[in-house]
Amino acid sequence: RFEVRAFSDKHIALVRTFADQAAIAIENVRLFNETKEALERQTATAEVLRVISSSPNDLQSVFDAILDNATRICDAHFGTLLLYDGTLFHVQGLHNVPPAFAEALRREPRRAGPTTGLGRLVATKCPVHIHDVAVESAYVDREPMRVQTVELGGVRTALVVPLLKGDSLVGGLQICRQEVKPFTDKQIGLVSTFADQAVIAIENARLFQE
Repeated sequence: RFEVRAFSDKHIALVRTFADQAAIAIENVRLFNETKEALERQTATAEVLRVISSSPNDLQSVFDAILDNATRICDAHFGTLLLYDGTLFHVQGLHNVPPAFAEALRREPRRAGPTTGLGRLVATKCPVHIHDVAVESAYVDREPMRVQTVELGGVRTALVVPLLKGDSLVGGLQICRQEVKPFTDKQIGLVSTFADQAVIAIENARLFQE
């Protein structure tokens, strides 16, 4: 009010009712979004399993489905899937990668230095979540792979999760954002699920060939 005129008890009670209604609406939206996200995750993982079952010898279709779903649901700009031979990482899948960076990735296998995300993946066999790749020592020290990631890919936030067969690292699934925006625990868990599905597809293809 623009004049000195106190609100009545009824007015105060009414505004409290509206506040309660606002809280209910906020909670309803939260629950709706959680349900929607859960449904999207279930639909995406089911889609990948469908591709695996329908194309047991077509790994590229599986990798494409995994990258498409992982980047879309996790709100990432692009994604890559690489297989590891014990020394080098070989790119097997690219989704929406900037052309110059894609060309660099295809040109030669990646030898992961110890300060890079892939290097840490080799050392830990655990998800590596880098909030800002441009402020880490790998970029400051001009590590070649990191320089390409930042300057050709425009990457700022990166997540790479391991593809594990037992205790053996067979590859990495990476999604990237071109802004500093860390991924949530749920998103990291979802990408790890996709990585597990990639390993299943690789093993299925091997058994199919045998």
